[in-house]
Amino acid sequence: MSAVALEVQDLTGPAGSPIVRHVSLTVPRGGTHIVLGPMHSGKSLLLRLLLGLQRSEHGTVTVDGISFDAAAPNDEQLARARRRVGVLFDSSALVSRLTMLENVELPLVEHTDMDARAARDRAAELLREVGVEGDMDRTPEFLSRLDRRRAALARALILEPPLLLIDEPGHGLDPHAATELDDTLASLQLRYGCAALICSQEVRYAFRSPDAVSVLSAGRVVEHGDLDHLRRSQHQAVRRFIDRRGAA
Repeated sequence: MSAVALEVQDLTGPAGSPIVRHVSLTVPRGGTHIVLGPMHSGKSLLLRLLLGLQRSEHGTVTVDGISFDAAAPNDEQLARARRRVGVLFDSSALVSRLTMLENVELPLVEHTDMDARAARDRAAELLREVGVEGDMDRTPEFLSRLDRRRAALARALILEPPLLLIDEPGHGLDPHAATELDDTLASLQLRYGCAALICSQEVRYAFRSPDAVSVLSAGRVVEHGDLDHLRRSQHQAVRRFIDRRGAA
């Protein structure tokens, strides 16, 4: 078991037309790292590069001690690394024809030998943990955006990965619902001991005591550190975020 959940070294991509450039960061096991950036700064692309969904120009990604060359990923190493990651997309990315329960149990069905009854029981238990109680047998279209996001979080956690990659968790949620989801995520991180890399354009995540914050602008990390460090920064992109919160 590695003490580091995620280590990224000099990640640049995608290959041939780099947008994200020279990104390096580390997320300790059980820790939280926030990547802040405005729209079109490269946050979602960064997650795709970390998952090997797009090939990088160069860089190394290490997940829980499993490394792969992001420019020429070995299929076996990449597959091993992906199995150590749970992903929460901003769209939730649930399968529309499946019920919430079926969506959450799907990784167990596809990647483990757990019998069907045990997989269903575990999925139901985790849905209750994230706050989805009476709607497990409904398909996503009949649930609120918050409950869809909760179910997607349960699916991301079902294999108990050491790392979560989360893209815009509060996207499309009202402030109350977004806070509920944030609190649920923080609680489950403590319970399962998983780390989280959260990409967002919402500065409030910098105020939830993460281990570190990286500010991404035009595909580059322009500032990195804790909240006090960001408050002292004079970089224009950082000031736009911090001053928006009135925290200068």
